[in-house]
Amino acid sequence: MAQLEGSYRVVSWEEEQYDAAEGQPKFTHARVVHELTGAIEGEVSICYLMAYRSGDSASFVGMATVTGTIGGRNGRFVMQDVGSCENGLSKGRWLILPGLGSGELAGIRGDGHFVANGHGSYRLDVEL
Repeated sequence: MAQLEGSYRVVSWEEEQYDAAEGQPKFTHARVVHELTGAIEGEVSICYLMAYRSGDSASFVGMATVTGTIGGRNGRFVMQDVGSCENGLSKGRWLILPGLGSGELAGIRGDGHFVANGHGSYRLDVEL
């Protein structure tokens, strides 16, 4: 397995509340784009569902499409994204979904994690 490490920055974040029942958690959906640098050069487009516990504390699930280059190979792949945000620190796990890669990344598989506290970093363990 190859270890892919790098960083990311938020390019856009559009979030809307979709359930506002009084006395219940706040639920939102967000469309997010990140620029990836390091072992992956490209971008990731994510659709999140988020549940806020209090203040800025939330849990989220998402589907992320990565478009870019890994070691000179161009293509796309899809990841499941699950995590949480507490006290300004976001962290979570990525799982590359089998059979959803294309181009020169068609057979990619693996998993990893990310963390962000103003600056985002990632690590993926993959088989190409």
